[in-house]
Amino acid sequence: MPDIAGPESLAETVRSGRLHEDIAMETLPRFVPADAPRILAHLLMLNADDRMLRFGYGIRDEGIAGYVARLDFARDHLHGLCAASGEIIALAHVGIRDGETDFGLSVTLAHRGRGLGHRLFGHVIELAKSSGAACVVCHSISPAVHHMAILHGFRRLGGKLTAPLTLPLSAGTETRTHAEPACA
Repeated sequence: MPDIAGPESLAETVRSGRLHEDIAMETLPRFVPADAPRILAHLLMLNADDRMLRFGYGIRDEGIAGYVARLDFARDHLHGLCAASGEIIALAHVGIRDGETDFGLSVTLAHRGRGLGHRLFGHVIELAKSSGAACVVCHSISPAVHHMAILHGFRRLGGKLTAPLTLPLSAGTETRTHAEPACA
């Protein structure tokens, strides 16, 4: 099993399909309504700063419970990674609407720095492509998520700092300039 200590081994570790002895990376299960209590437990583990970065505002426990109660498992895609114990340690909530994919990510503090967020990012992009989406949009305010988005090819439309990070997926977008919208 590869060593996960150094950043230089991260790419090799991700390619190997296993980042830690209790985290299988081969599959990202799609969660169903019966998984709502585990999703709630995962999100409640986020501290105040992580909640701010994940949701864009300081959400309290009651707000998270309401968010989980309103999840539409038939329409949206909720995927993640679990420890051997069944605990959700990384979660992606993906919504695809009108050709645009939007998502939220969270990784528990104890499991950060192991490539789990990158794995979720890659999954979101592949899911968007297979769903026929024209682009993926990242609205997160998390510096870590912004860093991963840039590494996965996301850019700000028109180079504007206030614009969300966007990854065009439709054919022919590679010839557009930064001033032209990538996602119509």
